[in-house]
This record gives sequence, structure tokens and C-alpha cells, in this order.
Amino acid sequence: MTFIRRIIFHILLAIRGILLGFSRLLAFGCFFGFFGLMTESKFQSVPLIINIMILIFGIIFTLINWFYDDLIFYFEPKNMKITLYR
Repeated sequence: MTFIRRIIFHILLAIRGILLGFSRLLAFGCFFGFFGLMTESKFQSVPLIINIMILIFGIIFTLINWFYDDLIFYFEPKNMKITLYR
């Protein structure tokens, strides 16, 4: 089990920068799209469920951005202490 945790830890740490960057971009895009669709008069015919789905995806990408480091610390090996910088 410790071998699997160590592999997961190193994979998560290796893709950290790319994943955090994309999650920030996608969260910003989803929130911008949601507020744009709600305020623009020519897009008022967009169904409400589409607007809610865009908002939910924005919240999910924001949560990934906030809690990804906690996930890395969860899989951190017992004999290794790391410090993550933003």
C-alpha cells in the first residue's frame, strides 16, 4: 500500500503546476461565462440548466484549485516532509 501511495504522490506532485494553472483558467472561464450569460440580453434564451451547469463546473474547478495541495499532503510518504509554494 505504501508503494501505491508513493506513486500517487509523485504523479500528483509532477502534474501540480499544470493542473493548478488549468483549473484556475477553467474556473475563471466558467464564472465569466455564467455571469456573461446571465447579463447579456441576447443570451437570455439559454436554458437555466445550462447556466447552473456552468456555475457548478466553475465551483468544481475552484475546489480543485483550493484543495489539490491537501490531496498531495494526504498521499505524502511518512518519511518525507515537503513544502509547497504557490
